[in-house]
Amino acid sequence: MIPSDSAFHTVIFQALCACLELPFSSPEASALIRRAYQEPESAPKPGRNENVIYYDLASGDSPDAGYMVFSGENPGAAGSYPAVSSFVPYRLVIVSYGPACVRNANRIRDFIFLDGAGYPRSILRKAGIYPVPRPAEPVLLHEEDSSLWRRRADLEIRLRVSDTMTRNNRRPGIAGPPIITIRR
Repeated sequence: MIPSDSAFHTVIFQALCACLELPFSSPEASALIRRAYQEPESAPKPGRNENVIYYDLASGDSPDAGYMVFSGENPGAAGSYPAVSSFVPYRLVIVSYGPACVRNANRIRDFIFLDGAGYPRSILRKAGIYPVPRPAEPVLLHEEDSSLWRRRADLEIRLRVSDTMTRNNRRPGIAGPPIITIRR
């Protein structure tokens, strides 16, 4: 099942902290990694020399990221309902600012696939989130800030989120063929 919005963002935040080797509850982690603002026009701008990582989740549009598995109803088993399992595509969009923006973006890109206890991939997998291998290299940009230039690195990682939907109610089936009486 797809996690709720806040749970989804909490898991992503924990995985990003694991990539950067920061404790989840540390003030350094919450100062460095931030959720992107929904209204960028009113978002506060960090200082030019301040390292900040913004992340956001967007629905994916990749045709190879999603597929469905249908599990049919077993009429002999009590409480068995039909279910559809699928992987829903998402994109994790990361925008890193500051002098270490490229280093931070590369660490996230390379370390998101580390597996094991406490590593990003296992944190994501427990929540049913799977990063798609081979994300593109971060793109280095320069953004104007008060007639000066600020360094920025953009990174996009495709994700597959498992989702299972089950029918809650049983639709009664036909016990046998209907009896039809024909009169002549």
